[in-house]
Amino acid sequence: MSLAFKNFCQYYDRVRKYTPMLAFHFSSMLSFMKGVNPIIINKNGHTKSKKWLFFTGYAAFAWSILFGSIHIYWAAGGAIGFEGRSMSEVLFIINLAAIVLSLLAAFIVLALVQEWGEKIPTWILLMSTWITFAVLGLRGGVGIAQSILQEDSTPLLSIIIEPYFLLGGILFGLSAFLYYYANTKEKTGENK
Repeated sequence: MSLAFKNFCQYYDRVRKYTPMLAFHFSSMLSFMKGVNPIIINKNGHTKSKKWLFFTGYAAFAWSILFGSIHIYWAAGGAIGFEGRSMSEVLFIINLAAIVLSLLAAFIVLALVQEWGEKIPTWILLMSTWITFAVLGLRGGVGIAQSILQEDSTPLLSIIIEPYFLLGGILFGLSAFLYYYANTKEKTGENK
């Protein structure tokens, strides 16, 4: 170990005794230099992964509510986005199914970030969230690919809706990953 590094460590120990905030930053830097990435806990006791889980979970919840609201508007007879076409009976049933599924998705993703969600088995939450991720991601990805490959002009609704599906898939996928990661760390004791 070099003399400069020893001096730095001694300085670091003195700083850590007198200024906890600076010590926190130095410890993060030293841990990184040693190849160890510390789990940083904020004032509420949440790790960074839990913080990101809350953010992505609530963002996915908001996505689901907005998605359901759009379909409620269309099922109630709203015409914006239909470009002069009327809603058929089949499309009406699809809208009703989309409303139910979006409310179910909102409930499930909210269960990932709320305490009452701990009563639901983890495998049910993860399986349904991963399935939602796959369906929305594929729907959005395929829709974007179709829009790009289409020779005709793409309708404005497709330009908005396809990336919105993809965004929902990304939010649900991140929520599922972070939920799994945070719970795995918690069970193995690495989160403390």
